[in-house]
Amino acid sequence: MISPVRRSPARALIAAVLFLAIAAAATHARADRLDEAWKRGNEAYLHGDYATAVSAYESIDRGGLVASDLYFNLGNAYFRQGNLGRAIWAFERAAALDPDDDDVRYNLAQARKAVARHTLDKIEGADREPVWIRVVGFLSPSTETWLFVGIYLAFFAVLLIRRRASEDARGALGAGAAILGLGALLSGGLLVGRAALDRVPFGVVLPDAVAVKEGADVNYKTSFQLHAGLRVRLLDRDQDWLRIRLANGLEGWVRGQDIGRL
Repeated sequence: MISPVRRSPARALIAAVLFLAIAAAATHARADRLDEAWKRGNEAYLHGDYATAVSAYESIDRGGLVASDLYFNLGNAYFRQGNLGRAIWAFERAAALDPDDDDVRYNLAQARKAVARHTLDKIEGADREPVWIRVVGFLSPSTETWLFVGIYLAFFAVLLIRRRASEDARGALGAGAAILGLGALLSGGLLVGRAALDRVPFGVVLPDAVAVKEGADVNYKTSFQLHAGLRVRLLDRDQDWLRIRLANGLEGWVRGQDIGRL
């Protein structure tokens, strides 16, 4: 049985307001279509018609409109359908657009737990990102930015105070400045790592199971199987096939339609 996801009425109302503000930037006719699809999707979701909700939200996505609330609602509808791979993809998109959204992070975690309960055979280390990615991704981008700014300003503030402090206090203030300087370097390193991570193309496995081939053709030998929701790195493309790499270093080819780009 699939666990519930969070979608409070207050959140739904806020989402609608934010979405309409974004849609207002489009042409009048297009904004009307988006507004109608958005309302249709929300109404269908609230009445348990998740197939209609998915169809409505997907039509907005195909229209090229990118918004965290769209992918949040789309992920919820996929989740209710039991389409866990696409639910994780949608929640990942929402998290990328709004990393500080607690509801998105909660629902993403619930979707991943649901996949774990349904997955029998797992590849060792396939879902464990490299250390540098885990370190960089531990905090949200906004938290990392404010952390760097705060430590950086504190460093110079301590240096300024030290210049006017008594001789007895300068030693302690100097040590404090050294610690803050080191902290500024480390937090600055996090920002550099975040910028590098943002340039790495990732995708999410959409079907419940995917056969990874040794080459870009269905006739190649199957190397291993992947489960829904697994996050993979995109390395190359050959027509309708993608070469992917897992967190544990394994590589192979899958059909492009089986991977949702992030």
